[in-house]
Amino acid sequence: MTPPAPAPRRTGVRRRMVAAFLGLAVVPFAAALSILFFVARYDVVEVRAGALARQAGMLAELLASRISSLTQAAAGVAGVPEVRAHVTRARELPPGWASTVRRVLPEVRRVWVEPAQPGMEEPGLRVSGALLHIRVPVFTLGGDPAATLVVEAGLDRLQHDLEWFRVGENGEAVWLGPNGERLAGTDEVPVPPPPLGKGWTRFEAKGHTYVAGTAPVPIGTPEPSGWTVALVQPISALLAPFYRVVGQLALLLVILAAAVLALAWRMADSFVRPLLRIRDGAEIVSRVNLGHRIEVDTGDELQDLAEAFNRMAESLSRSYRELENRVADTTRVLQEERNRLATVLRTMREGVVLANLAGEVVLMNPRARAVLESGPESPIGAPLSRLLPEDRTAFYVRRVRRRWDEGKEAQEEVVFPLERGGLLRGTLAGVPGPGGELAGFLLVFREAHLSPEEHRADETLMQMPELLKGPVATSQALLEALDRHPAMKPAQRERFLHALAEEATRMAERIRAAEEAAALLAGARWEMVPADPRNLLEEAVGLVPGAYVNLRDSDQTVPRVLVEPFLWVASLAAALRWLSERTTGWSPVDVSLEVSDEAVLTVLRIASGGSLSSEDLEQVGVAAKGEPPLPLGEAVRRNRGELWIRTGDEGAQEVCFGLERATRRLEEEPRPGILDDQPEFYDFDLFLPRPALEGPELLGTPLRDLEAVVLDTETTGLEPSKGDRIISLSAVKIRGGKVVAGSQFHTLVNPGRPIPAASSEFHGLRDEDVADAPPLAEVLPKFHAFVGSAVLVAHNAAFDKKFLDMGAREAGLPLLENPVLDTLFLSYGVHKDLEGHNLDAIAERLGVTIEGRHTSLGDARATAEIFLRLIPLLEARGIRTLGEAKAFCDRMLLLRWQSSRF
Repeated sequence: MTPPAPAPRRTGVRRRMVAAFLGLAVVPFAAALSILFFVARYDVVEVRAGALARQAGMLAELLASRISSLTQAAAGVAGVPEVRAHVTRARELPPGWASTVRRVLPEVRRVWVEPAQPGMEEPGLRVSGALLHIRVPVFTLGGDPAATLVVEAGLDRLQHDLEWFRVGENGEAVWLGPNGERLAGTDEVPVPPPPLGKGWTRFEAKGHTYVAGTAPVPIGTPEPSGWTVALVQPISALLAPFYRVVGQLALLLVILAAAVLALAWRMADSFVRPLLRIRDGAEIVSRVNLGHRIEVDTGDELQDLAEAFNRMAESLSRSYRELENRVADTTRVLQEERNRLATVLRTMREGVVLANLAGEVVLMNPRARAVLESGPESPIGAPLSRLLPEDRTAFYVRRVRRRWDEGKEAQEEVVFPLERGGLLRGTLAGVPGPGGELAGFLLVFREAHLSPEEHRADETLMQMPELLKGPVATSQALLEALDRHPAMKPAQRERFLHALAEEATRMAERIRAAEEAAALLAGARWEMVPADPRNLLEEAVGLVPGAYVNLRDSDQTVPRVLVEPFLWVASLAAALRWLSERTTGWSPVDVSLEVSDEAVLTVLRIASGGSLSSEDLEQVGVAAKGEPPLPLGEAVRRNRGELWIRTGDEGAQEVCFGLERATRRLEEEPRPGILDDQPEFYDFDLFLPRPALEGPELLGTPLRDLEAVVLDTETTGLEPSKGDRIISLSAVKIRGGKVVAGSQFHTLVNPGRPIPAASSEFHGLRDEDVADAPPLAEVLPKFHAFVGSAVLVAHNAAFDKKFLDMGAREAGLPLLENPVLDTLFLSYGVHKDLEGHNLDAIAERLGVTIEGRHTSLGDARATAEIFLRLIPLLEARGIRTLGEAKAFCDRMLLLRWQSSRF
């Protein structure tokens, strides 16, 4: 059978390897870049904003120095002697000086002189909006205060001082007044909200984020000027260099990822290509060609894997060839058996029909075909109900199924009427399946023939016309004489009437004989079998589901009766239906059984105001599909029974069915439908040549050719030195590399001491199980004879050997000195890198199913299978003979070491 296609996988090895390489090489760099972006970004903002604040401070110092230059220029004008002399005389500047000052100092808007007077404003600097007022005292030549020189400077004239200080394409320097109003700078540049001090601030404006470095402008007076210089720049422009660096790093990361991807793909391809060759080769071997071999030359573990697979394929090919040979041998044997069976079936006088569980015919021998085949259509595949009466067939099948389910022998004596006349007698039996379940039905039958008594009855019926001719003719002559002579004398008439009565009596006797012969022939060929009347009655009640029936229990022991079950059940059912139609509907049909010395009565009782007619009862139809209907009276007589009506207590009408008691009972003990684990009593391999079993040649015998006995024991405990003993001993034989079917040793052993409860929980054996078992002293000689000169194989052999040796010493018997192999150490040597070398672990690893774990026979069979599956693994490691296997196990050392543990 072609193995199913594997389920589609979600990914491949190459992709996983590439992903792993990318993860190892690229992911750390990408993680570092992400950390750099999210962490260093804030540091960059802080550093660049601090630089803006420092630059704002420098600009503020520049403006302060410009204001200081204006102040010094005003003081210089006020100190010129000409100006002092003229101001002292005229209280105003000399002509032309104001225009000269404005020409020299473009920021100056006006220059004038205020005479000295009480309460006037003190000299110094004063800021008024966007104007700077510089007040300088003017002294006379004698040094007395004469007036105050006032210079009014406009700050908008300082705009050109800010132009060259522009920072960035979208950033500007802004000069702000005391209330945050813009004094100088571009109007498009947003200004930070007050209050402002020295440092930097971050603010939102126009849907964008800005950073501003701010610094106050000192004017050399104790009072702050309130002017602030701010350098404003969008944060995007601030971080642009950082983003460029990050972009370059990201580009580098992409280049690195592409390089790693190419390298990883190349490396993965060099690794995956051999795997793909191995996969494709495995598919070819598993689906197409067992002779295909994989060629991989990598010089590493992949080449070892390919070679191991080739060895496995070679072993599989060899096993397949062996299997083909075994299948061919088995097919030949089965064909021979089939031919023998066909010959037997062909020559049988009985008809044989095999049907499946659905009742369809799957096999029919020629005799059955001759009897049942009635048309051009083949009976193979046809239901039994088409070949045989349907209701009767279903009745027998139900009874066989019920007996199977009850654990009884599933067979039923059957009788079938044929449409062309005649009867078939036989047996219908259940056929077990491979798992012990009911799998089909086997019908074996013969056509019924007359017995000597039936032949005599038949001859009686044949002679009856001749026997009746005389009485009839004589009677007719006497009647004619009486009719012709009406005036015959009384004495003569009396003689004539007496003679007529004698002839009538003769005719009655002969008619009664004919009736008895007819009844004998009608019922003789119908199979009468012992049956339980109550079961028959229950089946009949089950066939009348709508009837109101009260089935009474009997206080008496009801014996079996001789009856044809189907016809009797059908007769009872027909009577129940007939009586149900005659009840009031409120009272049931009471059904009971009565026992007499010769017969068993089935009594059907109804509370009826009127009487029942025996003639009507006799004519009740007993109908069954596939059979002509019968009157109830005829059906009862076929069962050699009697039918009558009687009046019971309180006027109840009772219909009585009488059947004769069976002369003997069939003792039926419950038993399964199939015996489990039936042994085979033949082995064709016994005629094959066997290798030498004794002498030095034994050690050179290949393991595959060994004759070995695989043994196992169950004990009362684990310490033989403290009184534990064997309670079960089993062994199976291996010959020619396989377990010999049917060749096994199994017995319970009476240990002569109680079995501890803890041990019973382990293996299930209790004191009552071994009470009648023989002691080990009686078992050992038979076991030695079974072993002969074969090699002993066991799992943890030291344990079993210790118990056997102690039992032999106690009984004064010789010890088993046969060579021993231990599957425990063979497994450990083969798979020392794997964990678990108990029987369960080894069996699971090698695919051996243990049936009956912790029973000596079940464990012995499992150990035998394990040993056979270890042989090819040992051969692959150069261990091919018994001597090499013994050296591998180091038997003597291991046995002595193990024995010291118990």
